[in-house]
Amino acid sequence: MLRVVYGAVAMSAGVIVFSFLQEREKMEDKEIESARRPVSTELFFQAMENMPYLSNQQRLEMRRFWRNLTKKHQRRLVRSNNNDLKNTEEELTIDHLVLRDVQVFAQEYKRVFPDIFPEKQVLEAAEIAADAAKRVSTTWSGFMDSTSTMILSTGKRLNHIAKDTKDEVQFAMHRTVRKVLESALDIVATRLKQTLKDPDMPSYLKSNIDIAIEQFMPDVKIEIFRKTRELFGQDIPTNKMEEIDNSHKSRGESALPSGQGDVNVVPVANQRFCFFRHLRGHILHHLFPHDKTIWRSFKDPWWIAYTSVGLLPAVGQLWWIFLFMIKDKTNEHQLCQFIVGFKAAQFVTLGIMHMMFGICMYVMCVVQGSMLACQDGGGPSLSEGTASFFVLQIVLVWAAFFRLPYTKRPLETTLYRTKLMDLRDCGVFHDAFGNEVHLNRGGYLVKFCGYETVSFIVIMALAGLVLWLPFEPWQRQALFYWIRTAYGLFSFPFLIFKIPVLAKVLMHTRQMGYNEQGDTVRFIVKKRDRILSTGKRLIHVTKDIKGKMPFAMHRTHPINRLCEIRALGLSSFFLLVRQDLRAVFEYLYK
Repeated sequence: MLRVVYGAVAMSAGVIVFSFLQEREKMEDKEIESARRPVSTELFFQAMENMPYLSNQQRLEMRRFWRNLTKKHQRRLVRSNNNDLKNTEEELTIDHLVLRDVQVFAQEYKRVFPDIFPEKQVLEAAEIAADAAKRVSTTWSGFMDSTSTMILSTGKRLNHIAKDTKDEVQFAMHRTVRKVLESALDIVATRLKQTLKDPDMPSYLKSNIDIAIEQFMPDVKIEIFRKTRELFGQDIPTNKMEEIDNSHKSRGESALPSGQGDVNVVPVANQRFCFFRHLRGHILHHLFPHDKTIWRSFKDPWWIAYTSVGLLPAVGQLWWIFLFMIKDKTNEHQLCQFIVGFKAAQFVTLGIMHMMFGICMYVMCVVQGSMLACQDGGGPSLSEGTASFFVLQIVLVWAAFFRLPYTKRPLETTLYRTKLMDLRDCGVFHDAFGNEVHLNRGGYLVKFCGYETVSFIVIMALAGLVLWLPFEPWQRQALFYWIRTAYGLFSFPFLIFKIPVLAKVLMHTRQMGYNEQGDTVRFIVKKRDRILSTGKRLIHVTKDIKGKMPFAMHRTHPINRLCEIRALGLSSFFLLVRQDLRAVFEYLYK
């Protein structure tokens, strides 16, 4: 008897909860339908004229508000039509203003003009205009509107269901792959420690090997896990990227598009600088392209010409100063690329080439049979003007290092947070002016600022010693020449950041480039080349999967099924799931 009573109570509670949820859903549908009522310009102004209690100032502000609203709506329509990467909600956007648009823009307008804007009167006029538009519409149009709204709502719900299913599959697959990779990397780190150690090795050297591997392994994990996120398609959503681009445009900064659609271009306000803008875009696009690898750049004659200019002994340093002026110093990757490239050029020009020039000059003095030729200008020397220019180069490197913590990094989304991400986020501080300071920008490159400081102190100490000792002018010039050469040779450790694989692990930057207009955009050549080079292979793999999957699924024992799926490969199985989901999307939007 008690079971029957409990069952009846549970059933009644279930009916009540279901009825409550159904009523709540109906109320939400009514609110959404009410907010989607169209509001035309003619009916809004007609409703405003039928409000005799409005003052002239209020009427003027309401007309100004409506004019700004229509302009904003037109810009949004133009931007949505030009955007190739539309999400589902953008595809469902209607072409006319609705009551919800008026309400949202009125709230924003009230925050900007809190004293003079009549928000209450505007919302009242919009309600009157929406009711008038509803009365004017015929029964057939109302039936068609409700039918289309129901179809759109059903399609939207089905799309959300499919999207949630896809996200759950991605989450499960990514979590599994991440655990396997993390365990494998831990095993690799342990075996690497055992391999590098020797029984006769000093104990302090063994401990340093352990510390180095433990410090370096988290950086390797960060890059590998980032690649897995790219594999599973966990990029920034399109709507979020558009918000970032719009915020950058409102601040006058370069847009950072994802590289999969149209490249957002920041317009130049003054047309007098149009020639300089085209020249800047030409130089940056050929030197640091967003759609070419380094091997493809070798075939570009402009890249060879611009790179050769930077390696010249005298003109090259001026060229790097010019590049520092025209490059985007707000992006982390571009600034790191400038620092590494500039220091590598200093090692080649100031270090290797000037050392060879100095040796050749001394050999010429020996061949002439007298060292007096070196005193008369035949030997290596550094004049006062060249020394001042050398100091300017040092200041340029310091300015780049100082600007690095203030740079921006393109955002990326993840399915869940990790300890490594939390540790990286802890390095965010604020300076005295409220600007964000990211101490982890540049990775290990920012730590080389200390090495640069030590090099600068050594160079300045040697220069002070030369000035203090009683040398003749030609001797001081020769010694300053070799001091500058030593500074160039001190730039050798920066060459490690020129190695492609190590550069990503050590700096953790998102690879960026420049388009034809000189705007900073995401590097897209890898994704495009991967699609073009592996497209046929993926088609064959998919056909093999479709042929093997029925054979695998007819097994009766669960272990046999697991072995068959495992034999197909993790990436191949995930490819099949993605293609099935794509077929669902195509069916929904036919």
